[in-house]
Amino acid sequence: MLTSVTNARYDIEHLLPWILLSLGLSKKQLDPVEVYHVFSEFLIQESKQHRRVILIIDEAQSLGAELLEELRLLSNLNDGKTLKLQIVLSGQPDLHTLLQRIDMTQFAQRIVIDYHLEPLSEMETGHYIRHRLKIADGHPSLFTNKACALVHRLTRGNPRLINQVCDVALTYGFAEQARVITSKLVAQAAFDRSKGGILPLAAREELSALAGAPEDATEIDAAPPQPSAPQLRPARPSPELSAPQPKTASPSPEPSATRSVGTPEPFYAKGVAMRQEGRWREAIHMLELAGKSPSHWLKAQAQIGLCHRSMGDHGAAIQAFRAALNDESASRKEAIDVQYFLARTLESVEQIEEAATLYLRIAQVDPRFKDAAYRAKELSSRQEHSTNGKRGIGSNRSWFGNAIESFNQLIGNRK
Repeated sequence: MLTSVTNARYDIEHLLPWILLSLGLSKKQLDPVEVYHVFSEFLIQESKQHRRVILIIDEAQSLGAELLEELRLLSNLNDGKTLKLQIVLSGQPDLHTLLQRIDMTQFAQRIVIDYHLEPLSEMETGHYIRHRLKIADGHPSLFTNKACALVHRLTRGNPRLINQVCDVALTYGFAEQARVITSKLVAQAAFDRSKGGILPLAAREELSALAGAPEDATEIDAAPPQPSAPQLRPARPSPELSAPQPKTASPSPEPSATRSVGTPEPFYAKGVAMRQEGRWREAIHMLELAGKSPSHWLKAQAQIGLCHRSMGDHGAAIQAFRAALNDESASRKEAIDVQYFLARTLESVEQIEEAATLYLRIAQVDPRFKDAAYRAKELSSRQEHSTNGKRGIGSNRSWFGNAIESFNQLIGNRK
């Protein structure tokens, strides 16, 4: 049997009455001896039914030494042969500090497993936001990638703060009838929310500038499909690489075997729609058909890379992005877009040196391109403070470095 104590007043004299109330064993006041007897008999009966009682204490950092000692004594109800009662403490980092006190030694010795949840990484923050949206029957790409990245920077990966920032951003988006939540909307919401100084957000000094900056039309890299009903706002430009948008995001039938590969546009549009719906393997197949046309090779490879990245196959995504960069007919904008996708993917798998090189090259070509300059500076700083002996960015003469150099020469020729 599982029970959780989440709203008990931890300034009370005894904790066990709250536990009995949570288990539904008593609704009247009993003396301490009766309370202990009722709980002991309950554990015995559950054990006879081959059931274990699991007691979860939430916000356990608020427990004092006396209540923790009461929990320790409850653990004595286990007879050494059968684990009748299992206690789980959940709380903030202050709980760890409390258990390290000298007078908590006996209690700490009885802890079998302890685990500290680290803040979410940027990639995990994006996955977390999209998971919450999916559970709420929303479109997983309602927040753009750049918006998710800003949420992570503001919250440092704290789930509770992520929930607050996203909730306020959704309110702002609803008020503006926005089709997606962009980084500008997140910045505006967070800036207004942080004026009182209560919400402990990072990067506050950047919020004012970000909130007042013009909307970046190229940011919407995974916009939710549009319903058939007319919208209050005109549709924004397409997602990554300025890809043509399909007229509808509803599932499309598979192409006929008699359709010519020489007309790649329908295949590409269907592939993009399938990717936005999360049908990544079907999308890859459709995009491979579109990529057989030289005019769609780069865009198709880039979209294939995004599919693999969404599936968690970062190696295949990197390979697809690099293949796209081999297209010498690519425009300057298309090439920089793919270079950015490649850098983000490399960063997510901790290939920091190559990612930093890419961000730096992008910033040199276009200093205002998304957050490339910021990421180049951040990753370069991490490398400077690293003590692992790896080579710096400037000394990278690997195959990848030579490829990047050739790529930038190609970009320079197209200016």
